[in-house]
Amino acid sequence: MTALRTEEVEIEGYKFRFRTWNYGMKQEAMQKAVKFVSSRTDPNQLEPIIDPWILNDQLLLKTLVDWDLKDGNGEKLPITLENIHVIEPPELVEKMIAFTQSLNNVTPEVRKKS
Repeated sequence: MTALRTEEVEIEGYKFRFRTWNYGMKQEAMQKAVKFVSSRTDPNQLEPIIDPWILNDQLLLKTLVDWDLKDGNGEKLPITLENIHVIEPPELVEKMIAFTQSLNNVTPEVRKKS
């Protein structure tokens, strides 16, 4: 069995530590990101649709171990979806997503196959 590994990275002057995700974490993320809709060709059949924004949110929540982001009082912010959503500039979050996708081998091709 392979152990989860962690990597530290500095992005736009902030320090982050991410970990690789395991199968269970990936399954939980996919369950939240996948919705089933009626097939266009057969209304009695359901097709899975992956919401990439939800998948990225879940990937960050599952793999982000630590950060040095602080609130207006200088207190360390807890890692929550709400706090991720208010990070400015948004490009910082995009860079965080890109890093953890790379660390976890989540490419657009992999997302399409999931």
